[in-house]
Amino acid sequence: MIQPLSFRASSWFVLFAVFIFGLYSSQADSVPAKDQKIAITPWSTAALPASTHGGFAGKTSTHLLIAASSQKNPGTLSVWSVPVPSNSEAWKESTVSVPSWSAAAAWSNSVVVVGGLKNGQPTNQVSVLETDAQGNVSSRDLPPLPQAVVGAGAAMIGDMLYVFGGASSVEPTVFENTLWKLDLSKGVQGAQWLKGEAFPGAGRAFFGATEQYGMLCVFGGVVAGDKGSAATADTWIYRPKPIEGTTFVGWQKMSPLPAPLTHAFAIPIGQASVVLMGGHLESDVATLLPEVGALGKNQKPQLYHTITDAWCSFDREVPISDAVPVKYDASVMVVGGNSVPSQEITFPRTVRNLAVIDYIVIVGYFLLLAGIGFYFAKQESSEEFSLGNRQVKWWAAGISMFATGASAISFMAIPALAFATNYVWTLPLLMVIPGYFVCAHLIFPLLRKMEITSTYEYLERRFNSPLRLIASAQCIIIQTFGRTAVVLVLPALAIAAVTGMNVYLSVILMGLLTTIYTSVGGFESVIWTEVFQGILKFVAPIAMVIIAIVSLPGGFGEFVKTSQTYHKLDFAIVSWDVTVPAFWILMIGSILAATIGKAGDQPIIQRVFSSPIKEVRRIAAMEAACGILIGLVVNTLGIAIFSYFRAHPAQFAPTAQNDQIVPLFVTQGMPAGFAGVVIAAIFASAMATVASAMNSVATIYTEDFYPLIKPGATDQQRLRTLKITSYVVGVVGTSMALLLAATNPKSLMVLWSQIVSLMGGGIVGVYSLGMFTKRVNGFGAVCGALFSIVCTLLVKLYTPLHWATYMPIAILSCMAFGYLCSLFSKQTKDLTGLTIYTPKKAD
Repeated sequence: MIQPLSFRASSWFVLFAVFIFGLYSSQADSVPAKDQKIAITPWSTAALPASTHGGFAGKTSTHLLIAASSQKNPGTLSVWSVPVPSNSEAWKESTVSVPSWSAAAAWSNSVVVVGGLKNGQPTNQVSVLETDAQGNVSSRDLPPLPQAVVGAGAAMIGDMLYVFGGASSVEPTVFENTLWKLDLSKGVQGAQWLKGEAFPGAGRAFFGATEQYGMLCVFGGVVAGDKGSAATADTWIYRPKPIEGTTFVGWQKMSPLPAPLTHAFAIPIGQASVVLMGGHLESDVATLLPEVGALGKNQKPQLYHTITDAWCSFDREVPISDAVPVKYDASVMVVGGNSVPSQEITFPRTVRNLAVIDYIVIVGYFLLLAGIGFYFAKQESSEEFSLGNRQVKWWAAGISMFATGASAISFMAIPALAFATNYVWTLPLLMVIPGYFVCAHLIFPLLRKMEITSTYEYLERRFNSPLRLIASAQCIIIQTFGRTAVVLVLPALAIAAVTGMNVYLSVILMGLLTTIYTSVGGFESVIWTEVFQGILKFVAPIAMVIIAIVSLPGGFGEFVKTSQTYHKLDFAIVSWDVTVPAFWILMIGSILAATIGKAGDQPIIQRVFSSPIKEVRRIAAMEAACGILIGLVVNTLGIAIFSYFRAHPAQFAPTAQNDQIVPLFVTQGMPAGFAGVVIAAIFASAMATVASAMNSVATIYTEDFYPLIKPGATDQQRLRTLKITSYVVGVVGTSMALLLAATNPKSLMVLWSQIVSLMGGGIVGVYSLGMFTKRVNGFGAVCGALFSIVCTLLVKLYTPLHWATYMPIAILSCMAFGYLCSLFSKQTKDLTGLTIYTPKKAD
C-alpha cells in the first residue's frame, strides 16, 4: 500500500505547485468587474404602430401582449398581440381595452391587469387577459379591488395575487400603502380580497414591482415629500413565506437603489435577480403622470440580486424611452417607444473560460485515477475484488466512507444552501458525535462479526429471504438508474453553465473513466482513489474559503460584519413549527441518518466489511471526524461566497442558479491553475460516489442474485461476474446520465429524490427493527416497510410538514407498525448474533 500513497503524495506536490504558479500569474483575472455585460439585438421586423406611453407588456403561452394607444378608439389603450417566438408577424390590435398606468402580473399563461387610470380617474378594475392559438385576445373580470388605485404594483406568488400601494387620487395626490391579496388557487368563484401585513413605510406609487425568489419586490417610486411629490430610492421586499432555513416573513427594508427612481419596470431574471429598466431618475417629481418622452431616456439598467442584497449597473445604455419591457425566457423584449424595431436584451455569461493550465490539471487528475486503477488490476479472488480481502487500512476505509457519502451534489448543494440562508444546516453535524458511539459500539461490530459481504444478507438471517432480495433489488435500481445518473449529470451541468465545458463530454469522461478503473482495479482501486478524492474534497473548499475572504475589500473583518448583518451566523431555528427545518426536526433526521441509516447503505457499510473487525471503531471515528470537518468547511464556504458576491455584485451572473455558485465562484474568484484543481474536486466528488455505487451493485448482485442463477459457480466465475457487472452498471449509469442531460434534470432529480425517500425510509426502519428489537419477525418487518411508504406518501401529499420530516416519519412509522404486526405471530428465528441484545459469544 505504500507505493500508491507515495504516488498520491507526489501528485499533491504538483497540484500545490500549480496553485502557487496560478496565484502569481493570473492577477489580471482577479480584477473585479464594474458592470454587468448586456447585449442588444433587433427582435422584430414589424414595428408596433402605436404609442406604449402609460402601457405595459405581458406574455401568454403563445403571444406577447402590449397595452398601447388605440387606433380604433383614440384616448384609450388597446391590447396588441404578436406571436412568439416568431419575430416577423405584424402586430394585431384586439377589441379589448385596458386602463392606462395599470399594474400587470404574469399568472400561468395569462396576464392579470390591476387598477389604472380610466376616464381620468383611478379605477379598481381587475381583469385577466388570455389568448387563443390565433392570437385573439379575451378578457375576463376578477373581483374588483376594495379601493381604486393608479400606479400600483402587482405580482403573483404561486396562486396568490398581491397588489400594493398606488395613488387613490391624482388631484390632489393621495398615496396608499396597503397590501391586498387575492387567493386564486381555487379559481375566481368565491375569491375575496384580504388585507395583508401592514407596510411600515410611507405610501407610494409608480414604483417597480415584481415577484422574485418567492417574494414581492418594491423598488423606488413616488412618495409624498415636503414640497409635493418626490422620488425615493427605497427598496422593500415582502415575504409571505420564509426562505428555506429562515423564519422571517413580512416586510423588510433592503439596500436602496443607487439613485431615486420612479416609473421603472422590474423584470425578474434567473433564480434571484431583478433588472430595473426605464423610469425617471430626477429626485423631484413635477407631475405624477409624466408627459410623452419624459421617461427612460437611454439610461443604464440596474441589476439587483435578492439574496446578496447588492446593486450594480450594466455596461451600456438601453433605448427605452416610453417603451415597455417584458421577460421572454432568459432575455427581455423591449417594445415601443424609441425601440423600432423591437429590441431583445440578453445577458451574456460574465465568467471566464478555464485557462489552459486548468485543463492540464483536470487531465492530470484523470490520468492519476486511471493509473491507480491499473495499479490494482490483478485480483485473485472475488473477495479481493469486493472487499480487498478484508485487509483495508482503517483510516483509508474511514476516508473512503466519507468520500462515498459526500457526493458532488453535496459539494455544491450544501454551500448553495448556506449561501442562500445561514449556518442552520451545520447544527445537525453535532449528531455525528452520538452517531459515532452507536455505530462504533453497536451497529458496525454487529454486522462485521457476521462475516457477510452484502449487507442485505443480514435481512435474510434476521427475517427472511424475500426481504433480502427485495431490498437488494431496490438498491441495485436506485444506485444504477438513479444515483449514478444524477451524480454524474448535475455537476457537469453546473460546471458547463459557468465554464463553457461540454456537458456530454464531462459526463462521458467521468462515467467511462470511473467504469474502467472500478472494473479493472476492484475495491482497492475504489478505496485508494477515494482517499485521494476525499483529501482533495477537503483541501479545495478550505482554499476557496481563504481566497474568498482575502478577496474582500475589508478582509476577514468585512466577512464577519457582512455575515452578522445578514444573519448568516444563525445556526438554529428554535420553533415547534413542523413546516420549517426546526432544530429538533433536523436533529432527529440526522441522528437516524448517522446511525441506523448506514446499516442499509451498501456503499457505506462495505467499508466496514473490508477491514479487520478490531478496526471498526477507528473507521467510525475517522468517518465522523471527516464528516464534521467537511460539513463546517462547506457551510462556511457558502457564507464566504455570499460575502464575496455581496462585495463584487458585477461578477455574479444574473441568470445563474443558486446551485451554480461554487463553479461560478471558481471561475470568477479563483486564480488560474487552482480553478482546475477545484473543478477536479467537483469531478472527484461525483466519481467517488459513482465508483462506490458500481462496486457495490456488482457485489450485491453477485452475492444476492448470482447464486440463485448459478448455484455451483466457482470463485473465478464469481470474479468474472463482478467485473462484467461493474462494466454494465457503469455503461448503464453513464447512458442514463446522458439521457438526463438532454431533458429537465432538476425536476427529475426532485421526483427521484422523493421516490428514494419514500422507499429508503422503510428499509432503514426494517434494519432498526432487526437490530434493536427481539420481538419483530419477518411478517412484521414486511408490513412495516409497506406501511412506511403509504404513511410517508400521505404526509407528503396532504400535510404541510417540512420535507426534513419525511425520512424520520418513514423510519418511525415502519418501526411502530412493524412491531405491532409482529405481536400477531410468533418469533421463530434463533437471534444469536443478530440483535444488540443477543450477541454471539466470543470464540
